Formats: sequence, structure tokens, C-alpha cells
Amino acid sequence: MVYAPVELLAKTGHDARLREERSLRQLLLKYEAILENASIGIAFTRDQRFEQVNPRFEQMLGWPRAALVGQPGHVIWRSRQEHAAIGAFVGPLLARGQSADFEHEIARRDGGSFLARIRAKSADPTHPTRGGTIWIVEDVTEERRAVEALRRAHDELEIRLRETTEALAEASARLRDEIAERESAERRIRHLAHHDVLTGLPNRRLLHKRLEQAVVSARAGGRSAAVILIDLDRFKTINDSLGHAVGDALLRAVALRLTDALGAADTVARIGGDEFVVLPGDAADADEATAMSARLLERLSQPYEITGYSLRVTPSIGISVCPRDGEDAETLLSRADAAMYHAKAEGRQCVRFFTEKVERVSTQVLQLENELHAAVSRGELVLHYQPRVELSRRGFVAVEALVRWQHPRRGMIGPAEFIPLAEETGLIHPIGEWVLREACRQQRLWRERGFVPGSIAVNLSAQQFRTPELAGTVRRIIEDAGVDPRTIEIEITESTLMHDGGHALSTLQALAALGVRISIDDFGTGYSSLSYLRRFPVHLLKIDRSFVRDLPASADDATIVRAISGLAASLGLRVVAEGVETEDQLHFLQGIGCDEGQGFLFAPPMPAAELERRFAHRGAVGEACSG
Repeated sequence: MVYAPVELLAKTGHDARLREERSLRQLLLKYEAILENASIGIAFTRDQRFEQVNPRFEQMLGWPRAALVGQPGHVIWRSRQEHAAIGAFVGPLLARGQSADFEHEIARRDGGSFLARIRAKSADPTHPTRGGTIWIVEDVTEERRAVEALRRAHDELEIRLRETTEALAEASARLRDEIAERESAERRIRHLAHHDVLTGLPNRRLLHKRLEQAVVSARAGGRSAAVILIDLDRFKTINDSLGHAVGDALLRAVALRLTDALGAADTVARIGGDEFVVLPGDAADADEATAMSARLLERLSQPYEITGYSLRVTPSIGISVCPRDGEDAETLLSRADAAMYHAKAEGRQCVRFFTEKVERVSTQVLQLENELHAAVSRGELVLHYQPRVELSRRGFVAVEALVRWQHPRRGMIGPAEFIPLAEETGLIHPIGEWVLREACRQQRLWRERGFVPGSIAVNLSAQQFRTPELAGTVRRIIEDAGVDPRTIEIEITESTLMHDGGHALSTLQALAALGVRISIDDFGTGYSSLSYLRRFPVHLLKIDRSFVRDLPASADDATIVRAISGLAASLGLRVVAEGVETEDQLHFLQGIGCDEGQGFLFAPPMPAAELERRFAHRGAVGEACSG
């Protein structure tokens, strides 16, 4: 709030002036309280020095109370040159009795800065050059970052001030503007409370409210109401491999497709992560929900062009229907979620309704998650080892450590069932560390017994690889185990390698400096380029089993495998073919000069004791398999 100077009072006689001065003092006392409690920064300068500032102004700039008064105006700008430039812009406007509205960086006392929306105006429009200047400042940094729509709304908001020669009229107009601004801020806060910041869609709170209304309406009309829950398949892989910026852009693109595909009466909400919920505007039965879900499935499965990447994600969709599956919002959402997980379990990119079977499976998954938390501490995880062989002589040269879960009731559980759950819950970090520690312990034990299986390869997830302390953790585990780091091999997937090239390069260099060997798993399925491979300290490329499966019959796969093998040879890297199961595949791979192979043709994954028994006294895997 800006107080009208006493000079603005009309000089209409000594007695009249005294009365007006007393009235104005009372008015100024009232507005003093308003100034002290205003939610925006307000300052008054004269001759380029601060004469008065309110607490909010000092707080934003990091000055102690009353310390800014008397300071020259340039202290709030990042340099004297910037101060002069602002003066050159604002001065002519004020001289003409106009206000100056602009946005600019303002310097905090600690050297930082923030983006501010600023209004400068002469305190006395009738004598602009000698009345001093009023500055109204609002910090808009977080507003800019949070929601672009808020910025547009704020940009459209113009404070219209009525210039008047009467102090009361001017103060009243400014007070109305502050009230309007507070109401606008309250509306923005209400919007943020009910909408997702990233996509602008309704959030879980607003969805819950609308869903409860739909249930009441459906119950009153004797109709059904459907809840359609959508989860993006393999979104986490994209997010971990290409980074959160790409993941966020993809979520915004999905939200846009959903809103474009639905009607104005339909509600689409983002309830967290990569989960969206669609609530048809008109009460929908199972058939209508099926038809709508089929349209959304097709629409969302089309490729997305995101920051130079052509990405393809597919949705898994679960549906619950009121009143059949529940008559309150939480139950319907929970059961749609269970149906969605059932869709994922059945191969993804499909639609499933909630059933009693789905409920049983959902309960089992939740129980499995709870049990997985204790699996490491209870010693229920075990490692199996699958040999790698040198193809030229079919000789045993290395093993890959593969984790299994020896469940107390269900028996042996393969990694495909619990590793995705571990990644989703964050348990992949303690499990990954246990795998590396156990592999190192087994390597030391074998060598103490005179069994030398070559190097042991351990897989790292994308989450583990992106941890800043990874190299330190690997070094500590190897040192604690007392093994030669050259006998340990770290496997990372190609897509993990390509995310954040700078971080990946520094991490791989730190691992290579320890003496650890680096191999790229699932090669051929990601985003690699020759330039990246030349930069990274990589030792092996593992050809993904999907390219080996149809060899040598598939000409396309044969071309790809031959090209990868040639690329590896030109870069001085060894190449390993995964999933070798037939003699025809073996002969083709030998013919193109592939170095190593791994697969059931040679040996399946097996416990450490069995591996030692089968290969400790045999020089070649082929001999062991035929014995």
C-alpha cells in the first residue's frame, strides 16, 4: 500500500489543513498496519535511497529489520550498471506521470537473486520528479517454476489504480486491489490443491470428490459407474534410462492425448507417478467402459516424439464398476488398481476388469512385497551361476551370477517375478549390494579351494548405476571380500549406459580405475552409437538373446549379430552371445568370430556347489556337458 503524501492535501486554508492533517494521520495509522502485514514487498525511495520499506520487502531481499532504510537503491540490483539501466528505463516513465511495470532479477543480500514482478510509480503523480517513488515487489520465482498457467493468469492481472487528488479515494482503490489479489491467490491455491502440478489434470483429491458424486448419482438412478485406471508399461525404464526430464515430458504428452480423446464431461486425473484415472462423465456400464478403454489403449500406444527420442509406451488398464465392485471411491480405486496389475501380469497392453481372482492375485502380490523386505535379512536369497564359454574351444572362461529367492513356502522364485517388485519398492539397492557381496565371497572361496572359474559377472540395475556412491560401494565390497577386482565383471544394460552420458562416463571410469571389467548387457536393444562406445571404458558387448534366438534362419538377425561382432572386433572388445541353445546357433557364431557364448546348450544356471562339481576338473564345458 502506498500512502499519499501530506503534500497532496489541498491547501485551502490553515484551519481546513489542520483538520485534514488530523484525519490523514488517523488514516495513515490504519494503513501502517496494512503496510506491515502486506503479503507483497513495498518500498518508498527518494533521491535513489530507501526511505521506507515494509517487512515483506526486507524478508524477500534477506535484510534485517530496518537495515535497508537509508541504503542506496543499487543494493537490490546485481550491479551498479544494472541499477543505472533500470533507472534509464523507469525514470522517463515516472517523469511523465506514468507507472513502470516490469519483471527483473533482484539481488538478495547473500548474493543470490530471485525473479520479481515490479511496479514503480511516483508518489505524487502531479509532481513526479520530486515526490519520490513507490516500489511494489512480488517474488514470482516459484510461481514460474510451478505452473505456467499461474504465470499467464498473473500476467493478465493488471492492477488498476485510480489516480486522485484525494488521499482517501486513492487509498481505498489500492486496498480494493490488494483484496482482489488475495482472492486471486486463494483461487490459485485452491487450484493447486486439486490439480497435478506437472500435467494440470485433477489430482487424487479432486478425483475422489468427483468419484463420490458419480457413485451417489449412479445409486440414485439405479445405474452403473465405471472407474478406468491406466498405468504406463515400462515407464520406469524410460525414466531411469533417459532421465526425469524426458519422463516428465512423456507424462505431459500422455495427459494431452487422454484429454483430447475424452469428452468435456469426462474426468481424467493423474493420481501419482505414471498412473492416470478416467471417470466417464455419464454413468458407464461395463460395455461402455470396455469400448472407451479400447480407444484409449490404441491412442496411447502410438509413438511419442519426445526431445529427439521416438518413444513407445503402452498402457495397462484396470476397470472396476459400481455397484458390482464397490460403492465408495476408495474401494473402486483400489479394485481398479488391482485389475490393472492383473493386466500387467497377463502381458501388459491390455484391459482387465476386477474379479475375485484379481483380488486374490493382488493380495498375493502385496504379501510377496512384504515378504521381500525380509528376504535379505533372513538369508532367503541365493545365487546361481551360469557359465560363459569361449566358442573357439568351448572352454569355460567366466560365470554370470543370477539371483534367486528361496521362498520358505513357495520354493525357488525366479528374478522375473520379484526383481521388478524390488525396483518398484526401492529394495533393488540392498538386494543389488547383497548380490555383489555374495558373488565376491564365492569367488574368494572358490579360489581358496583351487577352483578358478574366471571372472564373475554381476548385473547392476539402472537405479543402482545412477547412485553417486556406486564406485565407492563396489570398492568397499571388493576390498572386504579380499578378491582381485580384475576377477569381477559389472554388467549394465545398453539403455542405462546411454542415459546422462557425463554421469555414465565418470561412473564407468571410476569402476574401471578399480580394475573391474565392464560389459554392456542386452546390446542392440538400446540407443548406442559408435561415438559413445569409443568414449566409455567397456570390455565386453553381450548380444541380446532376442537376436540369437532365430539364428541362423533369420537373415535380419544374422546381419545384426554379424555387425555387432564386427563392431566389437574393430573396437578391441570381446563379444558374448546370450541365449545359445542349438548347435546351429553355435556354428554360426563360431563362423563370424564371436568370442564367447552363454546359454542352455552349454549349461543352465546352477548353485555354486554344482558348478564346482561339474567343472572343477574339466577343461571344457563341452566335455562336461557330454560326460
